[in-house]
Amino acid sequence: MFENLDKKEIENVITENIVGRLGCHADDKTYVVPVSYAYDGNCIYVRTFEGLKISMMRKNANVWFQIDSFEDMADWKSVITWGVFEELSDEEER
Repeated sequence: MFENLDKKEIENVITENIVGRLGCHADDKTYVVPVSYAYDGNCIYVRTFEGLKISMMRKNANVWFQIDSFEDMADWKSVITWGVFEELSDEEER
């Protein structure tokens, strides 16, 4: 049976995992890539290097992020969140 997750279940999926998928879209192209992440209770942080996803997010800052948690084929959870890319370029901010 499919059910919506409550806020506590969503927080658990986000905090108990370290890999998610980042989705971005620019220039009529959608790009989804697995990334490791950190979560501070408010924001999701991803460390990456110059490349396609950074150039796309600089053009269109609207992104989505998906995290999955699997127990088995019948017991799994998925969290999808939408947000805005913000680049932390200052050494102290990072």
